[in-house]
Amino acid sequence: MKLETFRRRHRVRTVRAANLTWRVIETRGAGRKSPVLVMLPGTLGTAEIFWNQIAALGKRVRIVSVTYPEIGDIKRLADGLAALLDRLGIEKASFVGSSLGGFLGQWFAARYPERVEHLFIGNSLLDPKKVNPARRKAAALRRMPGKAHRKMVLGSVESWSEPEPIFKKLKVILRHSGTRLISARALKARVLAVASSKAVPALKLPASRIVIIDSADDPLIPESTRKAMRNKYPGAKSHRFKIGGHYPYVTRPKQYTAVLKRYMLG
Repeated sequence: MKLETFRRRHRVRTVRAANLTWRVIETRGAGRKSPVLVMLPGTLGTAEIFWNQIAALGKRVRIVSVTYPEIGDIKRLADGLAALLDRLGIEKASFVGSSLGGFLGQWFAARYPERVEHLFIGNSLLDPKKVNPARRKAAALRRMPGKAHRKMVLGSVESWSEPEPIFKKLKVILRHSGTRLISARALKARVLAVASSKAVPALKLPASRIVIIDSADDPLIPESTRKAMRNKYPGAKSHRFKIGGHYPYVTRPKQYTAVLKRYMLG
């Protein structure tokens, strides 16, 4: 499905929970007993960035894809996400997070393991001190105005390679998201949510319920971090794209959806 068509068919709605405002795209699935999948975007993503997976799975899976409130603290985001699920009447769900979203998914699982069915960690990190895409300390990032954060984040995207036409299209989508859908202030909050955080703590979640997804050509997450992710979760399932970049759910949508479907629907 084209993104333009998706936007016409799936409206974003606002949900208030614990004094935070979330923007949500939600599907009903196949009924009350449908599995639930919460989708957590990266720094430049909004609820619609997973449009391919929502369109493919939404009739069988209850999907809640979110756009974050302006919170620059990963623990507060995790607690806010728990409040959002309470507001939506969701006790337990699977979570797929990309980059910032994968980091948040791990922190949510650390704080609320009883609410996690499966955790899909996509193109993400464990310790901001060991991988820092901004290449600046948290204190320096706090002093930077939002517009400087926007320039920094979007400037990084421009340097990414374009091995196939879809990668050029991805950049167009991210430019639109970073300039029209996400405010400069919100981008700053997202950068700080990772940069100001400690490393992900140990998870009380069986390895059989963790799935690691990454790309061999990720321009932001180095191989050392991908290896560290697998070392932290020995026994977790692992799926790697040879060519996928930092957004394989956009550049390799069918294959990415197939991974989610395998664990969500069997």
